[in-house]
Amino acid sequence: MVNNFTSGMWNGMKVEFGKVYSNLNAFAFNPLNEADSKKLRVFDFDDTLVQTKSNIYIKHKDGKESKLTPGEYAVYEPKDDDKFDFSDFEKVKQPQEVKGVTRLLKNIVRVGGSEIVILTARAAYKPIKKYLSDIGLKDIFVVALADANPQKKADWIENKIKDGVNDVFFIDDSHKNVSAVKALSKKYPNISLKVKHVQHTTPELPKNDTTPKQGKNEPTKSVKVKGNDIKLKSLLPKDLEKTIKNPETGRMIKMKSALGYDEKSKVFQAAQRTLKK
Repeated sequence: MVNNFTSGMWNGMKVEFGKVYSNLNAFAFNPLNEADSKKLRVFDFDDTLVQTKSNIYIKHKDGKESKLTPGEYAVYEPKDDDKFDFSDFEKVKQPQEVKGVTRLLKNIVRVGGSEIVILTARAAYKPIKKYLSDIGLKDIFVVALADANPQKKADWIENKIKDGVNDVFFIDDSHKNVSAVKALSKKYPNISLKVKHVQHTTPELPKNDTTPKQGKNEPTKSVKVKGNDIKLKSLLPKDLEKTIKNPETGRMIKMKSALGYDEKSKVFQAAQRTLKK
């Protein structure tokens, strides 16, 4: 994980390259536009939206080495003098979509009215942007913190709250990240803060005194995602089960079905207007 940032001038502005990234255009380092919305929807990437074959490699104080999947790392308690190698996360290796969370993200995108951000501890944003583009999500902002400290995610969200956001949804597989963000509710009791934890069943973690030395190419146990503690329907507008009139056919149709139509269709636009009321 790279924590040393390179400063420089870009498009007339002083920026720290590698610290925070968004979309690839002329305004990539400008603040996100919040004029039309005070809602913020924040998704973690690894083991929340997608599972990959990337691992974290650890060299312990006694010289032994071990490796962790992202799910294992989410619950790992660092030991003194642990040295971490996050080089696997410079690309998205053999991604496997976490379908429930991805469906939730796509539905939030379709409904609109929210600022949507992928907030990751990774240092490289381009592989995530490419993956999102490949699954049809081309305009999602990616913020790469280049830091696995849970407080960094909480601090980033807190800065958005200070900028006027008053309705926050955050989803992550790391209980440490979840706890750090949940703590903001005590500091900002007047905002809506909904935090969801994607849970995993995790193999027993390696121990310094018993773990044999492992090479990077040795196989590791897979982490299976069990039923997590989120109910996807509860995170979407509650009017999705209601019906509206399809302007093109005159028939009544459920809101959730209307949102499945082409975005240029009259019925989709009618559903979207209704949800934003």
